[in-house]
Amino acid sequence: MRSEPLGGDSNANSSDALARDPQNGWEPGPPSLRAMAPSMIGGAVVPLAVYYLVRSKLGEDAPALAIAGIPAAAWVTLQWVRRRRIDPIGAIVLFGFVAGLSVSYALGGSAFVLKVRDSAFTCLFGLAALTSLWLGSRPLMFYLGRALSAGANPGRREAYDQLWQVPPARVVFRIITAVWGVGLILEAAARVLLAAVLPTGRFLAVSPVVGFGFIGTMLAFTIWFSRWSRERIELTLAVDPEASGSGWWWMRRMVRSGGPIGRAVPSASPGA
Repeated sequence: MRSEPLGGDSNANSSDALARDPQNGWEPGPPSLRAMAPSMIGGAVVPLAVYYLVRSKLGEDAPALAIAGIPAAAWVTLQWVRRRRIDPIGAIVLFGFVAGLSVSYALGGSAFVLKVRDSAFTCLFGLAALTSLWLGSRPLMFYLGRALSAGANPGRREAYDQLWQVPPARVVFRIITAVWGVGLILEAAARVLLAAVLPTGRFLAVSPVVGFGFIGTMLAFTIWFSRWSRERIELTLAVDPEASGSGWWWMRRMVRSGGPIGRAVPSASPGA
């Protein structure tokens, strides 16, 4: 299994340019929607549906958060018992419920504060993603992507970790992390604006649509950009197996290739 960066003195071709699980040929990349479906449904959709249903019946936020936290906690616990790993989507949703419940009790049920509670959480997550670009050894979305894509499988996790040895892959993770960081902050700002101008009932109806719209768009970008990048890396190596350079050089090279095999640009120096 390949562990050195792309390029340099290596003569590997595109078929073994990126890490793979040697046991079954699994390739690290964005998790498929099918693979994410259990986490999305059990960790997010069911708890959120319970929350909005209970919220509409009781008319109070704190009890709804407490009740909706039960299926979220049950899902996280079940995944830990079954697979000995924390389900990232369920854990994020559960943390949001706990934070919201704490805010509800601490601030005495202020309507505006309760409406922007989720915005505060997504904003903090976005800031954490952007901060990880400078302070972390690897950006936040690398770890989240590994948890969703490779799970607890040792071979897959090893193959996923080896992506960090590939210069263009490092740039891909940084771009994806930056997109999520900025996108989540914009999503939070949009919902705060809606909270300020809409009555509570209408806000509760519109807010989930806005949130899922932002997250769905960022998820679609992540899947498309990851696949596009892997394809461009392999296309570039098919034309020039000894291509080498920094991550950003690779990104410029991939953008300029802009087409199927045979349209990749000729080899250029990394400083070009």
